[in-house]
Amino acid sequence: MKTTKYFLMFLMGTSVLAQQSTLTLQKSLELGLNSSKEIKLSKSALVSAKAKYGEMSSNLYPQLSVGLNYNHLSQVPIQFNMPLFPESAEPINAVFANATIEQPLFMGFKLLSLKNAAEYGKEAVAIENSNVINEKALQIQISFWSFYKAEKIVEVLTENIEALEKYLKDTEAFLQNGLATKNDLLKLKVRVSEMHTKLIETKNAFEVSRAVLNKNVGYSLEEKTKIAAPKLEEEFVDYNYEQILEEALEMRSELKSNNYQSLAAEEKIDAANSTWYPQIAAFGSFNYFKVDGTNLLRDQWTDFWMVGLSVNWDIWDWWKTSSIAEQAQQQYNQTQLTNQILKENIEVEIYRNYLFLKSEKSKVEVSKLRIESAEENHRIIKDKYDSQMATSTELIDADNEVLDAKTKLITSYIDYKIAKVRLEKSIGRKIY
Repeated sequence: MKTTKYFLMFLMGTSVLAQQSTLTLQKSLELGLNSSKEIKLSKSALVSAKAKYGEMSSNLYPQLSVGLNYNHLSQVPIQFNMPLFPESAEPINAVFANATIEQPLFMGFKLLSLKNAAEYGKEAVAIENSNVINEKALQIQISFWSFYKAEKIVEVLTENIEALEKYLKDTEAFLQNGLATKNDLLKLKVRVSEMHTKLIETKNAFEVSRAVLNKNVGYSLEEKTKIAAPKLEEEFVDYNYEQILEEALEMRSELKSNNYQSLAAEEKIDAANSTWYPQIAAFGSFNYFKVDGTNLLRDQWTDFWMVGLSVNWDIWDWWKTSSIAEQAQQQYNQTQLTNQILKENIEVEIYRNYLFLKSEKSKVEVSKLRIESAEENHRIIKDKYDSQMATSTELIDADNEVLDAKTKLITSYIDYKIAKVRLEKSIGRKIY
């Protein structure tokens, strides 16, 4: 009874492991996006940008500081006629403590501009983060479908070898009955051998594609991952080039991010020009002062407070302000030019992916017709071969045509799916 119980537990455990290793496309995306180092790096940059915004915002609010200063003076050569400095030829201990609050009133719009620039920078990084996620999703989908294509081609080759081995067995029987030549038998043996070699190479490519998928979803390279793909047949989608180009120019994250960077650059120009204006701040402080020539801890503290207004205006800085402002202006000009370059590149990318998708759609349709023709031709040649009205060479050629047609159909379907995902991404749509 215990043995049966343990055996059932073993089967259940094996079933769970099998389920864990079988990936759907959606599960692959979830695992890959959660484990991606590129996305984690991008999120770290976003946290940093948010912290930068907090830093710039804090400069607008009152700043409170406290300080303590201790000084030990040697014999004072000059006697101060002040209450705080008693006349003494002895060394003096002086302690000064204060608490100060300062509120900027007018900094030439610098603080507000830097805050706004940091906010725009934060938004730009957030958009770039979404683009990183989309880019990773594309990698995962390509690796998923590439693995599936390799798997299907292995299946087709395996089926082809099984059929060839059956033809070989039939030919051996024909040879024994004098219905086939030794040459027919040898040609089929060579063909079977060649296909076994091709299968080994394809299985190697299959393992490599599995390792790439494992890497993209966060598994170890050696994991024997299996996938559950949706139906290979694709419902074709027709896109209007003008419409998707217009959508891309509105939706692409690179353009949105660059727009925020441009706004941040404008704010930095204002911040750079702030030095042309006076810098005004209000302050208040409460101070303790103590001077002791004998015993520091026995004398009493002297305290006083003060409030005031500080004004600072740089009159001449050897063109420093002008140079900083020029740098900010050129940074803004660069973002404008970058925006134009991005639009041109996006237009080319959309057009290329649009044409490529149309091409892959045509390939699928042609491959369907080709496989139908190849299978019908193979059926005719096989019937003739069974009646010894066709040679093994004709049979091998017909078989090769079917294999080639099936392989190209699988490749066309997968390439169409990948091309569609590429186009969706280039439009700026979310693909995960």
